[in-house]
Amino acid sequence: MDIVIRFDGPPSHKSGRFVEVETLDGRSIKVGEWIQDGSDWLLKLDINLTERDKV
Repeated sequence: MDIVIRFDGPPSHKSGRFVEVETLDGRSIKVGEWIQDGSDWLLKLDINLTERDKV
């Protein structure tokens, strides 16, 4: 399954904000959980990679 992480703008010095994680056909999916880390928020993804997927 392809996963799309949607932002409301392109990467730049004024980066876009996270909007949604969805499939290519626009259906929302839950792939992890949000965790507060001080003043930051982390999206911990629950994805099982095969050895060939690892970079």
